[in-house]
Amino acid sequence: MSLFDGLLDDEALVSHPQSQVAATLADHRELRSAYENLLASLVVADTQLTALSRQIPTGVTVQVSVIPTGGAGGLLALAGRSVPGIDIVAAEPALRDLDDLAGSAARVASAAAQLVPEIDVFVGLPHGPGWQGAVELIEAAGLYGKVDAGVADSSRTLEQLSILIEADLPFKITNRPQSNWLTLLRVIDALIDGASHDDAAELMGPRSHDQIGPVLAAWDEKAQLRIRRRVRRLGTDQVRNVINELVAHGVLSAP
Repeated sequence: MSLFDGLLDDEALVSHPQSQVAATLADHRELRSAYENLLASLVVADTQLTALSRQIPTGVTVQVSVIPTGGAGGLLALAGRSVPGIDIVAAEPALRDLDDLAGSAARVASAAAQLVPEIDVFVGLPHGPGWQGAVELIEAAGLYGKVDAGVADSSRTLEQLSILIEADLPFKITNRPQSNWLTLLRVIDALIDGASHDDAAELMGPRSHDQIGPVLAAWDEKAQLRIRRRVRRLGTDQVRNVINELVAHGVLSAP
């Protein structure tokens, strides 16, 4: 597996729920056809599954990651659910009880146990009291973490990434806007190497992003694998922009 194989989750329908489902689906299928190894899934809320299914042509199957709107209960509702044209490959519940994140994690883990093993579960981790205890429960249950790296406070993002790497809990990064996502991969690589918070924060700067090309070229197979062992998915609503950036850096070839 290379660094970018199956890395991207297309979150266009999540960011723009009022968009035309048919047009978004057509765009996603076009990108998957051109860059099949790059895309992992189309991310949708559970409330969008039926509308999406209606737009899928007969004989076509779309790999989907589902965001349950009902927390652990919504996750449990996915167990055994079958929707025509849709292959549920992942679920992304969020911890909702901010006063008891560990308890919320335990409930999500219990619900996730009812899903088939082939469905990956990425648990959204809000930054609040007790969230590190929730990380331990998620890791023990064999689930994955999920971090929103689009928040304004980059220091909070660095803290969460550091804790997840230290706990050896693989995770998904949701990053909107996506302008610094390659820099995030570089920061993660540095944190794996034991970089301090200050050093990692310096790498988050805009000048560092301009230097990402040589860094990408220097990542050998071993480096790519150790990053992917932690970063299982990158969620973005700007998949075309991400692809264009990879092409510009010589990582991908234009079709």
